[in-house]
Formats: sequence, structure tokens, C-alpha cells
Amino acid sequence: MVVKSQGRLADDHRGRLGLALGSVIADNLRGRARLSRHFERLIIHHPRLAPPVNALHDFPSRFVALNAGNLRQALLASGSIPMVMEGVRDLPGAGAGTFRDGGLLDYHLDLPYSGDGIVLYPHFTDRVIPGWFDKTLPWRKASVERLQDVLLLAPSKEYLARLPFGKLPDRNDFKRFMGDAPGRQKYWHAAMDESRRLGDEFLELTANGRLAERLLTL
Repeated sequence: MVVKSQGRLADDHRGRLGLALGSVIADNLRGRARLSRHFERLIIHHPRLAPPVNALHDFPSRFVALNAGNLRQALLASGSIPMVMEGVRDLPGAGAGTFRDGGLLDYHLDLPYSGDGIVLYPHFTDRVIPGWFDKTLPWRKASVERLQDVLLLAPSKEYLARLPFGKLPDRNDFKRFMGDAPGRQKYWHAAMDESRRLGDEFLELTANGRLAERLLTL
């Protein structure tokens, strides 16, 4: 997922972009719907598979087919965080403009999923936060209706406590281990080993029909 930046958000000049982000933060505090002034949502997908979501009416949205001609740019845009990476210009298949990380609008996937089945959502936390600018807003919650058929797999507090530094690896580790790549790799491999044990436990629960023992209301 990526977003097309509107107005001054399309500019990567730090001063102008900073002012634009300030406007986004203010609008988001007043109401998430106001972010439609700043972003257009793009879901980039395999051309032979329609995204498993119902019609999107909360924000201007469209689907863009993924192909060899836009794969690299789409991947870069999906991780383009303002003030950290420059936006991607003129994404093939999506038209002219500046495209950035879709998490700005859809930090976690609070979407109207289609179909009658259960949506399996492996996640890094037990909370679904609608947008990136909602991370510090505890009252901004995901839609109960959209989550009614979602099975969220999230690490427990006990699992996180067993990890080095008591957290999952993240990009801040590059700062923590500046100049110490072997130390960072050792930390990440330790977290990966714990994750394998977590995965094995999940497979055992499903194989033995005991998954319901661990279910909690989301």
C-alpha cells in the first residue's frame, strides 16, 4: 500500500514538508476523515488477484496493478517515510505525483475485508492502530465492525520480555548498534530464534485443535 501525497506533502524540502506534516497532524486530531485532504490511498496488487476488500469509501482510493515496470518504484514508495526517505515520483501505472509509505494513512490494516472467511492477521502488537498519526492517540481505535472476522496473532508481553532489550527488532536498532553490525545481527538472530519457537507453538495449537484456548476478544 502507498499513498499519493497531496499539496505541500508532495514536496521533499524539509522546511515545507515539515509545515505540511504539521497540518496533517492538526487535521488528524480534529478527525481522521480530514486526512482525505492530504492523501489518496493506492492498493498495489497482483493483476490476476483482486484485493480481498470491499469498496473503500473512507478515503479517495484506487487499485493499481503490480508489474515488472513498477515493482521497484512501488517497493520504494511503500517504505518512503517523510523526513527519512524521499518520496517516489511518478509511479508507473499510478500517474504523476509523489508517492509515500501507505502506513501514513493505514498504519495497521483497518480495512473492510471481503468474503465470508476468517482474516488471519499476523501482527507485532495486540492493538490495531488506524493511521501512523494515531500512534499517540489512545482513543483512536479500529472499527469493531471491520475486525469482527479478524484473527489477530500478536506476541504476548511474556514473549517480548524474553527478547533482548524487551522488544521486537526495528529500524532504531541501526542507531543503537551504529558501527557494530555483528552485534546488531546477533541481536536480530536471537529474536528470530525466539520467533521460530513462537511459530512452532502456534502450529502445535492448530494441529491439536487447541487454538481456542488462547483466543481473546480483540
